[in-house]
Amino acid sequence: MTIRVSLEKFSGELKEYAEKDIEKYKKSVIDALLKNLQTVVKSSPIDTGLYAQSWDLIIEEKQALLGNYAPHAPIIEFGARPFRPPLKPLLDWARRVLNKPEFDEHVWALAKYTQGKIEREGMKPRHILTNALDLILNDIRINLRKNFT
Repeated sequence: MTIRVSLEKFSGELKEYAEKDIEKYKKSVIDALLKNLQTVVKSSPIDTGLYAQSWDLIIEEKQALLGNYAPHAPIIEFGARPFRPPLKPLLDWARRVLNKPEFDEHVWALAKYTQGKIEREGMKPRHILTNALDLILNDIRINLRKNFT
C-alpha cells in the first residue's frame, strides 16, 4: 500500500524550520564575534587609542563583518615594507612616549631613530585579528553544538 503525500503540504512547516535553523547559525556566529571583539580590543596596541577604538562589528542580514577601521589598521595587522615615514607623526609619538610636553633633543632623537629603523627594516606585523581567528572559529563551533543539541 502506498500513500502519496505532496511536499506542498509541508512547505510552510519546512520553511519555518529552515528559518529557525538559519537564526541558530546566525546567533552562533554573532555571539562568537561579540565575545572575541573584546579580545581583539584588549590585544590592540595603545598609543592614542584610535586603533583600539576603531574595532567594529557590522551585522547584516546575510553576513557579519569584524574589522578595524583606523587608517593605520592594515599596517598594524600586516606590517609594512621599508619606507620613509613622515617625521611629524613620529615626533608626536615620541613626545607621548617620553611624556614630554614640548619637543626637545630627546624627542627629536627618538623620532629620527624610529624613522631610520622603519626606513631600513619596515614595520613588523602584529596580526591582532589573524591571531584571534582560531578563537573565533572555535567559539562558533562551541555555539553551534550548544544551539543544535
